[in-house]
Amino acid sequence: MKRTTAEFAARVWDDPGTGWRALRACLTPAAAVYGSVVMVRNAAYGAGLLGARVVPARTVSIGNVRVGGTGKTPLTRWLAMETRRRGARVVIVSRGYGGTERTAHVVGDGVRVRSDVAASGDEAVMLARTSGVPVVAGRDRVAAARLAVDTFEARLLLCDDAFQHRRLERDLDVVVVDAEERGGLARVLPAGPLREPLAGVRRADVVLHRESDADALAEAATGAERRIGFAPISLVVPGPDGWQERPLGLLAEKQVLAVTGVARPAPMYDTLNRWNASLADVLEYPDHHVYDTRDWKEISHRARDLDLVVTTEKDLVKLEEFPFARDALVAIRLGVLVDRADELVDHVLGVQS
Repeated sequence: MKRTTAEFAARVWDDPGTGWRALRACLTPAAAVYGSVVMVRNAAYGAGLLGARVVPARTVSIGNVRVGGTGKTPLTRWLAMETRRRGARVVIVSRGYGGTERTAHVVGDGVRVRSDVAASGDEAVMLARTSGVPVVAGRDRVAAARLAVDTFEARLLLCDDAFQHRRLERDLDVVVVDAEERGGLARVLPAGPLREPLAGVRRADVVLHRESDADALAEAATGAERRIGFAPISLVVPGPDGWQERPLGLLAEKQVLAVTGVARPAPMYDTLNRWNASLADVLEYPDHHVYDTRDWKEISHRARDLDLVVTTEKDLVKLEEFPFARDALVAIRLGVLVDRADELVDHVLGVQS
């Protein structure tokens, strides 16, 4: 198993060992400075000293208060599909994290993907492949939002991972919180995983969290609260005609190599165990890892006597180009379970209940 930056961060934030506690203590002054700067910035936006740009479409941000995966991207996809089903002219706006393209650009038009992972990043391309709605990416979210309106006549913008991006005015803030993931919700970067102090959750209009996280958010969350969960719903197999869904039961009794480049690989292992796959080997890479020929050779070598290489959809958009993808590579697709789901979709659409 490769050691990853995620593993190192988890030990910095959580490990009770003396050395790690000392390192956290050393990072605390930097965290205090960082947290103060973020709070001042948020206060400036709240007081109108820093102005947010408005675009002529209903704008909804979907984000979190911590680094790493809490499910915001699967939630964005689910909301895109549900609002489109209701007839909304919806476009996903992404930063295009990990991509080289700096200007706002179209990643997908809702039918075909127009860009690639190198230019637009893995999450944006995955959303373009699977959501069925247009996806626009850009480091300047305001420019990307305007491009979405101009190109697709969007009336609803779902802005993935945009809670901290205050330059773009939004009509609704949806935040996903996972209090039990590594580092908890107590410390900001670099001493902990929080992008901003937990009090920032009070800006959110909707807070989605697991039932077990209710106590941790009792004082921080003032918006409408709903329970959320994520569960595997199918396997995805790449092919010449696009991705095809297959039943999870195909994992049963298979010898599996798990390959991940995400912040939270543990749910994959839980799924493999639940569906009676034999987890023979594991390769963990850093979040948003760019796979190269050396990785391909290592994966191929480790999988040579196994039945399947199992990965995530975010990794699949990068791994499907390699030869082993032809007959051995599958990804686990996650579905979203939301309490009072129809009410949430109404809220996102701006429908008065």
